[in-house]
Amino acid sequence: MAKTNFQSVDEYIATFSAEDQAALTKIRKAIQKAAPNAEEVISYQIPAYKEIGYVIYFSGFKEHYSLAFPPPFTVFTAFAKELAGYQQSKSVVQLPKSEPLPLELIGRMVKFRLDEQKAAPQKAKPANKAAAKEKATGKPAAKAKAATKGNDSAKPAANAKTVTKGKAPAAKATAPAKKAGAK
Repeated sequence: MAKTNFQSVDEYIATFSAEDQAALTKIRKAIQKAAPNAEEVISYQIPAYKEIGYVIYFSGFKEHYSLAFPPPFTVFTAFAKELAGYQQSKSVVQLPKSEPLPLELIGRMVKFRLDEQKAAPQKAKPANKAAAKEKATGKPAAKAKAATKGNDSAKPAANAKTVTKGKAPAAKATAPAKKAGAK
């Protein structure tokens, strides 16, 4: 396939033959039925669905259609008997074009994955980019920003003390100033 930049699932499906478009649309509808609240997106230039996290990806190839599930790969363990006749890897199952699509199985696998995501504890996301950077570097956001600017001697880092020629830096006040006349 030539280099692409798909913006929608419709655009992705439209690149296939009429027969493949019909099959991919059936897969799409089975996923949407099982995960009606999932957002339909393009990820890695293939259709994907995400709700809490990514739920499933699907794609078309010359001889098969693929369903891919992100980690944990427990969906393959849970449906091992039903998937036994299909070519599989750690994260992907191939559905041969020569066989009927297991639409009901696809729906159950998607529901399983959604239930699994809902049961898993969710990691809190930082409120903004500065907080994310602070979490990643372990430094306060101002320090993290200064540290990433490189060795620019023309501008002192946000937390650096500036020394003027012949003068010591002013000491920072650590206690509240005393009122005039107080002993």
